[in-house]
Amino acid sequence: MLTIRNLTKKYKKNTALDNADLEFKKGHIYGVVGPNGAGKTTLFKMMAGLVRPTSGEILTSTNESMTDFRNKMGFMIENPYLYDNMTALQNMKIIGGIKGETETSKLEELLKLVGLGSTGNKKVKQFSLGMKQRLGIACALASDPEVLVLDEPMNGVDPEGIVELRNILLSLNKDKNITLILSSHILSELELLSTDFVFVKEGRIQKCVSRDDIEGNLEDYYMKEIVGL
Repeated sequence: MLTIRNLTKKYKKNTALDNADLEFKKGHIYGVVGPNGAGKTTLFKMMAGLVRPTSGEILTSTNESMTDFRNKMGFMIENPYLYDNMTALQNMKIIGGIKGETETSKLEELLKLVGLGSTGNKKVKQFSLGMKQRLGIACALASDPEVLVLDEPMNGVDPEGIVELRNILLSLNKDKNITLILSSHILSELELLSTDFVFVKEGRIQKCVSRDDIEGNLEDYYMKEIVGL
């Protein structure tokens, strides 16, 4: 769906992303792995149009401009941008209105989907960090996206909530064929979710590899070790 070519972002002497090349295929789940400062969030911000690349380009398989294709994408980058003095539904109505979705029943369904259907008149400022993360995901789904980009979606979510969110994301991928691109410091969650892994270090894409390739290599490694015994 998306092809990234020679994408670079420089801030004076600091290169946040250096000559990145990637392909994102429809229906896959991409886990973007790397330490803090590796360039993951910079990549996501350029995909969202929040940061202008120094050089390089992002191309779409439909030959649409990236500006038009962003209407088919949902984003939650860093912390969700929410109105603290409003309820979850009021936030959804504002975000949904921006994205062209004003039907209250659909917005309420999205809140139920992420486990916030019973928050009622509770203000967002009273939400836990995990609840805000859930609301951010619901907002990202308001445009019925084909591609969902989530930066640390599990941040602050309790263990039970992580399992629920994982099942939600897997369901969105399986039932709606939404392509997911997400980062997380909880590597075990990326392992359970992802069909493909993108490894980023010091602003460079080190490798993009499928789960099948990783499992095949591990099997080969263990076989060699057994034979060595």
